[in-house]
Amino acid sequence: MSRVTIVAIVLVGAACASEGPFEPVDETRAEEIRAALEDRSFRQFDPHMDGSPRKGVILDFFGGLSLWAQYAEGNHAIHEWEISSAEYRIEQSASGAEIRLHFIAPTSRRTLTTPCDDCIPVAGISIWIRDAFDKDRISFRVNDPDGALPSPFPVFTSWTRFQEDEHFD
Repeated sequence: MSRVTIVAIVLVGAACASEGPFEPVDETRAEEIRAALEDRSFRQFDPHMDGSPRKGVILDFFGGLSLWAQYAEGNHAIHEWEISSAEYRIEQSASGAEIRLHFIAPTSRRTLTTPCDDCIPVAGISIWIRDAFDKDRISFRVNDPDGALPSPFPVFTSWTRFQEDEHFD
C-alpha cells in the first residue's frame, strides 16, 4: 500500500470519527445549550411512523432530559421504556460541533411488557448531539457503550436526524 493511500485512509477515518476530545462546558455555555434544547421534542421511527413492526424513540427536553423508546407491531405496543432525569451534564468537543449530554441521577421505567421502576441499567448512557443550534441539521446518537439498554434500545446508535415535533404525553 502506498504512503498516499495510507494517508488518505487515515484522513477519511479521522473525518468520520467523533470530534473528541470532549470537555465539560462552563455554566454560561451550559445555559446557552440548555436554552437551545429547552421545551423541544424530537422523535424518530424505524422504518417509519406507520411501519409494522417499528421501533420509535423520543428525546424530549421538558424539565430535563427524557429518552423514551417503544417497539410496536401494528397498533399495539409490545415493549416500552423510558429513562429521564431533571438535570444533565454537558460536554462539548473542541470544535463545538458535537455535544454530549449525560444523565444526572436518572430514573428508568419499563411500562411494557412487565412494569418496573429503576430496572434499566443507565450507567454510561448518554445522548450525543451534532449541530444543536441549527434546526435544519441537528442530529442525535444514543450512546450505550456497555450495551445495557434492553429492547427496543439501542435504536439509533449512529448519527440520525430526528424530526422535531410537539410533545405528547
